[in-house]
Amino acid sequence: MLASPEIKAFIILFGISGLLVGVHLGLSAIGSAAFAVPWTPEAGDGSFVLLTGTVEEVRELSGGHLIAGVNGTRVFIPATAAKGVVLAKGDRVEIAGTVQTYRGKKEVVVRAAADVVLT
Repeated sequence: MLASPEIKAFIILFGISGLLVGVHLGLSAIGSAAFAVPWTPEAGDGSFVLLTGTVEEVRELSGGHLIAGVNGTRVFIPATAAKGVVLAKGDRVEIAGTVQTYRGKKEVVVRAAADVVLT
């Protein structure tokens, strides 16, 4: 049989565990876009941004990677994130990703398929 302090410890442990699960589920439901700043061409490398606009082009690269053009901005979607992403010219999208400079030009790099949302 458990002593009173052990029962209190279990209650606290389960309460904190429940709280952590609730916070995790809440943040997952909100999505990463809630923590992004709006895209601007002046955004620095490493910034987490939200790019909103119209898909102008989509190309599939070797290895399953995707390159998309959204409002004149290049978007790189690695193969790990490209699974389940279906984009077509003219689609309206919200894309959350990290800014990086590739060959002298800024691009947005997507981490997960959930960061590409058709609007």
